[in-house]
Amino acid sequence: MPLRPLVYTELPPSEDEEGEEAVLEITDVAPEDLGYALFEAIVSRDRASYERLFVSGAEWAALVRLPADKAEAESARILARSELLWELFTSDLPSEDPLAGVGTRLSLSEFRLGKGRNLAGKTATGEHDEAVQHWGNELRLLLQNNERPFVIRLPKIVNTMHGWRIAAPVELDQGLQMYLEAGMHLKDAMLASQYYPFPIEVGNYWKYDVQSLQREAEPSDLELELAESVTDLITEVRHRDGYWIVRFERSSNVEGVEPRYVSWLVTARRIYLCDRDCRYQIDNIAYILNYMLRKTPIYVFPMHEKLAWATAGKPGQRNRYEVQTLPEAGVHTPSGIYSSGYTIAGSVEEGREERSFVPGTGVVMRTLRTGAGIKRETMTRYRLIL
Repeated sequence: MPLRPLVYTELPPSEDEEGEEAVLEITDVAPEDLGYALFEAIVSRDRASYERLFVSGAEWAALVRLPADKAEAESARILARSELLWELFTSDLPSEDPLAGVGTRLSLSEFRLGKGRNLAGKTATGEHDEAVQHWGNELRLLLQNNERPFVIRLPKIVNTMHGWRIAAPVELDQGLQMYLEAGMHLKDAMLASQYYPFPIEVGNYWKYDVQSLQREAEPSDLELELAESVTDLITEVRHRDGYWIVRFERSSNVEGVEPRYVSWLVTARRIYLCDRDCRYQIDNIAYILNYMLRKTPIYVFPMHEKLAWATAGKPGQRNRYEVQTLPEAGVHTPSGIYSSGYTIAGSVEEGREERSFVPGTGVVMRTLRTGAGIKRETMTRYRLIL
């Protein structure tokens, strides 16, 4: 049903005796108001209002006659299991302020009430069998220029002495959770070269010496042999709301070796390799989100020591990538010594790789170990357009 303004029974906020603003209690929230109130509390970062929308211990105790301690514990459990919704929509970092993105990309569509039920949980039949709870409620959000709704589920709401409240942990559909975790709702400036950990701008390049060592050779006896020099050049950036498709050209100084091309799907908090279907579906946000849910990103931001991730950039029992800080002695390259950054270690199609990554610069060294031997790429020169 359409969302409508909240109805308040209290006076507007006033100043108490100590000069602090008194909290406005919502005591007449109709069931159809809850979706509106929840979204408003999130985008305005109003934590107090957000928490008041959940059933309190006192309200639980009065409604189902639970002992006070058990009622408080149940209230705390519901709020704790709904914390993900708050965390994904908000940020403690002013530089990652998501409100501009939320306001321009996501809009409220409707709040769908589930069937009204009586206190026993059976379908309410009419005037003498009043609905005191609704199960299976859905708050629907629309993404700009896309008809597919995102859904925040409110599995159960109940009518308390202070009006309707959320009485079960809220749930996000997978698409919305991926959209928020990838930072696609954040302001566009998050992807600008001067702020983004990996500088993305057409014309930026990184040049590497590639050395190799055959498995048969002993590392203690032979140095890695120079095989070629390669240059990774950003040739194209295709901008979309909340994400970019970035095309790299890798050229070699070896005569007869043709340039190779690779594309990335870049968001504020994720970088994925983008295959042919990904590039073809660039304007299909539903496909892009599903792609990110199925694939493992090659970078996850913000990066920190002991960060680890698997499919969709989420930590799992079998993480594909793990992060540690660079060695204390730093990474020595012809382009300089780098002591502030991270080692990203993980499995790739060819074998096991380690990337020495310096935020604001890029990959300064990459080591690949395969059954055939070792290959190392060491940065010799780079150019960044910021």
